[in-house]
Amino acid sequence: MDAQQLQNDKLNIINWITQLQDYALVEKIKSLMSSSNEFYTLTTEQQETLDSQIGLDPKLYTDADKLYADLKSKYEL
Repeated sequence: MDAQQLQNDKLNIINWITQLQDYALVEKIKSLMSSSNEFYTLTTEQQETLDSQIGLDPKLYTDADKLYADLKSKYEL
């Protein structure tokens, strides 16, 4: 798999996750996330693509590390 396809696949997964309504599946994903020790960040290109797909204004960017920490503490990821 080339790098571009990997980026596209990851963005498709992110988009799919934002539309989930199944609580059990969300819990499984949270479990997978907590079992991973790696810290994931989006590239600028990935963030711009995701923002355009969900209609976010780039002026509303928040520090990713702070956002991650807030979400992690709120949802105990």
